[in-house]
Amino acid sequence: MSNPKEKNFNLGGSIEKALTGDFELKPVSVIREAWQLTLRHFLSFSPAVIVLIAIQVVIFLLALKFQVGDITSILAMFQQPDKLDPAIFQSIFVANFSYEVVAAPIYAGVALMAMCHAAGLNTQTNQITKGLPFMVPIILVTMLNLVSQAFAGAIFPLLSIYLSLAFSNALLLVCEKRLTPINALWTSLRAVNKRLFSIAIVYLVTMLAFVAGMMMYGIGLVIAVPFFFHAKGIIYRNMFGVRLQVVGGPSSSNEEPSGDEQNRDDSEHPRPPTSGGSNTFDA
Repeated sequence: MSNPKEKNFNLGGSIEKALTGDFELKPVSVIREAWQLTLRHFLSFSPAVIVLIAIQVVIFLLALKFQVGDITSILAMFQQPDKLDPAIFQSIFVANFSYEVVAAPIYAGVALMAMCHAAGLNTQTNQITKGLPFMVPIILVTMLNLVSQAFAGAIFPLLSIYLSLAFSNALLLVCEKRLTPINALWTSLRAVNKRLFSIAIVYLVTMLAFVAGMMMYGIGLVIAVPFFFHAKGIIYRNMFGVRLQVVGGPSSSNEEPSGDEQNRDDSEHPRPPTSGGSNTFDA
């Protein structure tokens, strides 16, 4: 009986290398590659990004409407600062917290798609749901992240920004490496500290892209958001690596591979890893 030969390998870094700082992360290279990936996968990736943005906006507006009733009254308050109710900022904060937590599994799915692009794989829009099997740990890690940033921001605003960078890889560590929420946050923080300045530069550029996108009446976000996710995926690949599975030609289960079969191994091609192992991700 013939079966395809399969090999697993790690593309990029590893958790061990990330924690010791044994990885390369040059901001210019990351930004250039993220831009190239954004252009290459624009047509296939944009629908997933648009779906994510739409879901987040709907959840935000519903959460805000549930608290204040008439959303148009908020716009009227901002047009007349003297009538601005300070409580409105609390409502906006709760609405923001709600959409980030509820939409976190979809956000993770988009991040996983971008990670696959960084690993040289193609994706389809329906892969936006790949974060749903990890819904509970994703929601937990998102809540812990947001609460930590809120408390840190109350003490010192820059500390909140630091934590947003330090925990930026936690979601992918939960989904791709199957780490627990606490372990994912702690591992991400320790690894980011090894290249904090370089990572800060990359995310600063992505934030400037967001600002530019908003200045274009929001239309530019169709480019800025994929660019952000691809930068995140490249950073994750370089730091922690992406587990891939290589599938070669069929071989007999009772015979050693011949010389011809070994030569055919040179034409093996990577495919997304399966869900059988503890450290694999089915893209």
